Formats: sequence, C-alpha cells, structure tokens
Amino acid sequence: MTKIVKSRAPVRISFGGGGTDVSPYTEEYGGAVVNAAINKYAFCTLKLRTDQKIIITSDDFEQTLTLENKDALIYDGNLDVIKAVIKKMHKYKCGLEIRTRCEVAPRSGLGSSAAVFASLIGAFNHLEKEYRLDDYALAELAYDLERRELKNLGGRQDQYAAIFGNINFLEFKGNDFVRVHPLKLKNDDLYELESNLLLLNIGSRQESGAIIEEQTKNAKSDKKTLEAMHKTKILAQEIKYSLLRGNLTEFGQLLDQGWQLKKMFSAKISNEKIDHLYQEMKKLGAWGGKITGAGGGGHLIVYCRPFAKPKIVKRAEELGAVYVPFNFDMLGLTTWEINE
Repeated sequence: MTKIVKSRAPVRISFGGGGTDVSPYTEEYGGAVVNAAINKYAFCTLKLRTDQKIIITSDDFEQTLTLENKDALIYDGNLDVIKAVIKKMHKYKCGLEIRTRCEVAPRSGLGSSAAVFASLIGAFNHLEKEYRLDDYALAELAYDLERRELKNLGGRQDQYAAIFGNINFLEFKGNDFVRVHPLKLKNDDLYELESNLLLLNIGSRQESGAIIEEQTKNAKSDKKTLEAMHKTKILAQEIKYSLLRGNLTEFGQLLDQGWQLKKMFSAKISNEKIDHLYQEMKKLGAWGGKITGAGGGGHLIVYCRPFAKPKIVKRAEELGAVYVPFNFDMLGLTTWEINE
C-alpha cells in the first residue's frame, strides 16, 4: 500500500522590525522582528513512485512537468522552487509525484514563497523518520534554498514564521544566528488582538527584490535610512513588550510609528493610493497599521479601536481593498501521511 505524505505551512503577518532581518544589516548590526503566523497555508502532497519519473504539479500556476529522472531537474524559471527542494532533499533512487498549492497568491507580502518552501521541505523531512531535521534546521534550509540557491532577495523572518507558527519575537545576529522567542500572551489579550486586527489585500506589488535592493543601497549611502532601520529594530522590542503587557492601544500606536519609519527605507514602499487608504482608516478609528511585506502593495495590516472595524472595512472596500478574515496559527509546519 502506497503512503502519501502531506504537509502545510502558514504565511505570516509582520508587526515590526521588518527589513532588519535582511543581509547585510543583520551581520553588521543585528536585527529584530515581531511577526505572527496566520491560518492561510501552502500545501504539499508527496508520493514516491516505482519508476524514476519526476512529476511536478503546481495548482497555483496550473502547470505540470514530467521529467524522466532527477538529473533532468534544471532551473529555467518553471517551478524552480519545487525543483530546488527536490534536488536538495530527494535522496531515493525512485521517482516521485509532488503537488503544491497555496491559499495566498505570489507577491502578497505575506511570505507565501517561504510557506511553499516550508511545506515542500516538511514533506521530504517527514520521510526521514528518526533522522528528521529540527525546526531551526528546516527554517535555515528554506532560507538557504530561496535566498542562496535561487538568489531571491529577502530576509529570514518568513521562513521561521512558516516553520514555527505562533506569535514570535525573532532575533537575528548574523552568521546564521537566529533565536525564536514565542510570545505568551494572556488569552484575553490574544482574543482581543485577533478581534481588532484587520487584514486587507490592496493589490499585488512588484517583485520584492527590487524594493529590498534599493533599501540595502539606501542603508549604505543615506544616514537617515540607516537611522530609521536602527529605530525600527528598537521598535520591535517595544512592540514585543506592549503585547506581553496586554497594552494593545500602545501596540496599535507603535504600528503607526513603525510604518512611518518603514517608508523611509525606500521610495517604493508606499504610494499615493496606499497613503490615502491608510489616512482614511485612521480617520475612522484605526490606531495604526503597516504594509506586511517589502512594500508597494500586497497586504496591509491595521489595528482598530474596539467597534471601529466594520466601518473601516466598509470604507476600505469602497477604496478597492479586499477584506481578508484570518486567525492566528499556533502550530507552524504540520505534516501527516495517508494511505492511497
């Protein structure tokens, strides 16, 4: 009887510190981020074959590749994410069938590519039984494949959120040093936080690499940009403590401060449309908010005053945004197996 391995990994929203997890800032100064995994997932299904064929299917791109064997895996812009994981982790002589799908579109600002990597790596790791990698090793492998193997620019926070789940304070100190600190909120504070947070899809953005490249360039040449990044790192610490103390009004205000700092990283992070939407929401009772990824579009996370959320949603939808309900994910990468 053939066993099928399945996996899922969550995407994330970021509350503060984004950008300080990107090299070379982390190596030179150390970074800090607060983020939360949410219940929007990347899924993977893996089945070993009796022959050597490699069959790859992406439901998101509506594409299937059939290759004669592992040696035929070549990076050519077609499903390279899946190819990279197979090349690294498929240790068996037999072929396989692998299928992926994600509930969040690419270029969403929610770390969907990292979630796809995590789900793929998790499925292969499930096959290793007692030789499985731990969560830190899985997150570093996901980072290495996405950033170094495929040379997609970005930071480290996405991979750790996808693997660990939960609401975390992450420390980055360069040379692959990462520490994950789960934030243990009181239940009342956790439910109130989830109730008053608002996630909006404001439209796809350009590739994050261009924004990150400009941010890195600015940090080297512009003292104001570098100072904004230093303040952003400090702000992540303040956001952590506001959550642990249950001071959610302060949390919302710190989101606003973080957004003002983030816009100093690059001129590509915001635009007139985003700024107008943000100001309209503040008029209606939003304490603060920010773009969840590199910037320029994707998703916007907002913390609302109690009872202000419905009217903010209504106004945001009038301005073309799409409301995205969510809950926190506390499990992170999950794998299981079934019989065919």
